[in-house]
Amino acid sequence: MRLTVRGRRAVRLLRTALCALAIIGGTLFISTQTFTAEAVAEGEVVGVAADAVVVGEGESLWTVASNLGLDRDTREVVADIVELNHLDSPVVHPGQSLNVPQR
Repeated sequence: MRLTVRGRRAVRLLRTALCALAIIGGTLFISTQTFTAEAVAEGEVVGVAADAVVVGEGESLWTVASNLGLDRDTREVVADIVELNHLDSPVVHPGQSLNVPQR
Protein backbone atom coordinates (compact mmCIF):
# COMPACT_ATOMS: atom_id res chain seq x y z
CA MET A 1 0.00 0.00 0.00
CA ARG A 2 1.36 3.37 -0.97
CA LEU A 3 0.50 6.58 0.82
CA THR A 4 0.28 9.95 -0.76
CA VAL A 5 2.27 12.88 0.62
CA ARG A 6 -0.84 13.99 2.46
CA GLY A 7 -1.30 10.49 3.94
CA ARG A 8 2.33 10.32 5.13
CA ARG A 9 1.92 13.71 6.82
CA ALA A 10 -1.24 12.49 8.55
CA VAL A 11 0.52 9.35 9.81
CA ARG A 12 3.49 11.42 11.06
CA LEU A 13 1.16 13.86 12.80
CA LEU A 14 -0.73 11.01 14.44
CA ARG A 15 2.51 9.35 15.58
CA THR A 16 3.80 12.66 16.99
CA ALA A 17 0.51 13.31 18.79
CA LEU A 18 0.53 9.83 20.36
CA CYS A 19 4.13 10.27 21.54
CA ALA A 20 3.32 13.68 22.99
CA LEU A 21 0.28 12.27 24.83
CA ALA A 22 2.36 9.41 26.23
CA ILE A 23 5.04 11.81 27.47
CA ILE A 24 2.51 14.21 29.00
CA GLY A 25 0.57 11.35 30.60
CA GLY A 26 3.74 9.84 32.06
CA THR A 27 4.84 13.21 33.40
CA LEU A 28 1.46 13.81 35.03
CA PHE A 29 1.46 10.31 36.53
CA ILE A 30 4.94 10.71 37.99
CA SER A 31 4.23 14.20 39.36
CA THR A 32 0.98 12.99 40.95
CA GLN A 33 2.80 10.09 42.62
CA THR A 34 5.48 12.46 43.91
CA PHE A 35 2.93 14.81 45.43
CA THR A 36 1.04 11.88 46.96
CA ALA A 37 4.23 10.51 48.51
CA GLU A 38 5.06 13.94 49.93
CA ALA A 39 1.56 14.28 51.38
CA VAL A 40 1.81 10.87 53.04
CA ALA A 41 5.27 11.66 54.39
CA GLU A 42 3.99 14.96 55.83
CA GLY A 43 0.94 13.24 57.30
CA GLU A 44 2.95 10.59 59.13
CA VAL A 45 4.13 12.99 61.81
CA VAL A 46 1.00 14.22 63.50
CA GLY A 47 2.59 15.10 66.81
CA VAL A 48 0.20 12.92 68.81
CA ALA A 49 1.38 9.92 70.81
CA ALA A 50 -0.72 6.94 69.78
CA ASP A 51 -1.88 3.56 71.08
CA ALA A 52 -3.40 0.72 69.06
CA VAL A 53 -7.03 -0.34 69.49
CA VAL A 54 -8.91 -3.14 67.71
CA VAL A 55 -12.46 -2.30 66.62
CA GLY A 56 -15.04 -4.60 68.21
CA GLU A 57 -18.27 -5.96 66.74
CA GLY A 58 -20.88 -3.19 66.42
CA GLU A 59 -18.44 -0.38 67.26
CA SER A 60 -18.23 2.79 65.23
CA LEU A 61 -15.44 5.32 65.07
CA TRP A 62 -17.50 7.51 67.40
CA THR A 63 -17.79 4.65 69.93
CA VAL A 64 -14.06 3.99 69.80
CA ALA A 65 -13.33 7.69 70.33
CA SER A 66 -15.74 8.07 73.24
CA ASN A 67 -14.46 4.86 74.94
CA LEU A 68 -10.95 6.32 75.13
CA GLY A 69 -11.99 8.50 78.08
CA LEU A 70 -10.12 11.57 76.90
CA ASP A 71 -11.06 14.97 78.31
CA ARG A 72 -11.71 16.36 74.83
CA ASP A 73 -14.62 16.79 72.47
CA THR A 74 -15.37 13.44 70.82
CA ARG A 75 -15.48 15.11 67.39
CA GLU A 76 -11.86 16.22 67.80
CA VAL A 77 -10.82 12.71 68.89
CA VAL A 78 -12.60 11.21 65.84
CA ALA A 79 -10.77 13.71 63.60
CA ASP A 80 -7.44 12.74 65.20
CA ILE A 81 -8.13 9.03 64.65
CA VAL A 82 -9.03 9.66 61.00
CA GLU A 83 -5.81 11.66 60.56
CA LEU A 84 -3.58 9.16 62.41
CA ASN A 85 -4.87 6.26 60.30
CA HIS A 86 -5.16 8.13 56.97
CA LEU A 87 -8.81 7.05 56.68
CA ASP A 88 -10.83 8.18 53.65
CA SER A 89 -14.09 7.85 55.57
CA PRO A 90 -15.16 7.31 59.18
CA VAL A 91 -16.33 3.75 58.42
CA VAL A 92 -14.50 1.08 60.46
CA HIS A 93 -14.86 -2.70 60.47
CA PRO A 94 -14.69 -5.28 63.29
CA GLY A 95 -11.15 -6.53 63.79
CA GLN A 96 -9.62 -3.42 62.21
CA SER A 97 -6.63 -2.07 64.16
CA LEU A 98 -6.58 1.68 64.68
CA ASN A 99 -3.99 4.05 66.06
CA VAL A 100 -5.68 6.26 68.65
CA PRO A 101 -4.44 9.20 70.73
CA GLN A 102 -2.94 8.09 74.05
CA ARG A 103 -4.94 8.58 77.21
